Amino acid sequence: MTDAPATALRILMIDDESRILRALKALLREHTAFSTTNPLEAAALAKQHDVDVVICDQRMPEKAGVDVLREIKETHPRALRILLTGYSDLKAVLGSVNEGEVFRFVNKPWNNAELRDLVAGAGQIAREAPVIARDALPQAEHDRARTQVGVLVIEDDTAVQQRLREILQPYYKVNFANNAERALQIMEQNETGVVISETEAGRNDLTGLLKALKLHHPHIATVVVTERANAATAIELINEGQVYRMLLKPVRMGTCRLSVDSAIGRYWQLKQNPQAARRYIAAAPNAASATSALRLPAALLNRIRSLPGRLLGTMRA
Repeated sequence: MTDAPATALRILMIDDESRILRALKALLREHTAFSTTNPLEAAALAKQHDVDVVICDQRMPEKAGVDVLREIKETHPRALRILLTGYSDLKAVLGSVNEGEVFRFVNKPWNNAELRDLVAGAGQIAREAPVIARDALPQAEHDRARTQVGVLVIEDDTAVQQRLREILQPYYKVNFANNAERALQIMEQNETGVVISETEAGRNDLTGLLKALKLHHPHIATVVVTERANAATAIELINEGQVYRMLLKPVRMGTCRLSVDSAIGRYWQLKQNPQAARRYIAAAPNAASATSALRLPAALLNRIRSLPGRLLGTMRA
């Protein structure tokens, strides 16, 4: 992450354990900290103090962390949100991406240096990168985006392909690929704003591809549709892939349509305001991760890095 900003950040810390709040305050003492053990007052505090970063525990008796962050996203969207937890519950992890749009997921016990760097970088982004307002896109503009933005589905199961074809093709410009090579060929030839993908195709892991795409092209919205989800993989995809939504199979028409429609809107807004894409930049891949993007072949990584500038509507020099 980047160095700390010149002025102290404003940070809101939420945890039902006072000892955790004391530890966080000591760790981040160079910043201005606000804290509460009551998650019910968190949204009001975030807005009142115009905080840059929110660090929230997941497991609290009054209210789950993902619900707190969802409320803060609605009332104070400028703050970047970090979810802190001591356990890996798949439902909570999925909620953190689908509802709270969490910037990073941090496991307890945290690494002090890594958390300091994460907060510093998140705060700098929160202060410098503009906010994409939810539902700010006029209907006519959203309709235009649907006709122009390509949706790429990466899926090797023909039955699932057919299901997604039935759900999406009447409304969007959809292309289908059954492997990473074909997916990149499509992206090299077409403006692609939304990628819908499984985590695996046959025996080939696709999470490295998704992470590399987000690392180099944070404006692209990725929707993971899988039946093999687990908490560890989901956390990796949040931190290193900044996935926009994660859906479990079997795919439900309404949920899928809403997710894709929202993803297209997000991409279209970032296309008009590319500086805001910093808010969705992924963490550098963890070299120790079994599914790290660093494990992709160099040639594939180079092709991802050099995808045409029309991904943002402008050609690169």
